[in-house]
Amino acid sequence: MAKKKAIFPPPPKPIPVEALRWTDPVAPDVPPPSSSQDLSKGFLPNSYSMRVEPACSSAVSHAFGRDDSTTSQGSRHLFSTRLLALRAMRHDVEKEAAAKLAAIDERIADEIASVDSRAEVQKEKS
Repeated sequence: MAKKKAIFPPPPKPIPVEALRWTDPVAPDVPPPSSSQDLSKGFLPNSYSMRVEPACSSAVSHAFGRDDSTTSQGSRHLFSTRLLALRAMRHDVEKEAAAKLAAIDERIADEIASVDSRAEVQKEKS
């Protein structure tokens, strides 16, 4: 009888150290049109879904994922190229990650202070 081989998931790829860097902010370079009948076209990033999609904007509404008509309220400044939108998304994710790391660092510092104060109390009792 043939022995079954165990199937294991591939090992995780190491995170390249080069990924931990700061990049410059990138501003949208396509303003919404002044007329609600006109459409500006470009790209918008979504940092939550990690997607960059074609987009359009009028003076009062916009669309994400299409550039032929608007679907959502509110005009948006767009990026003229997918590359600019990707760079802007990367910068947004950097800021989000830095904020999360800062919050963790604060909790670590609080825990260290708590442990140190308990050690001091224990030392005084001895």
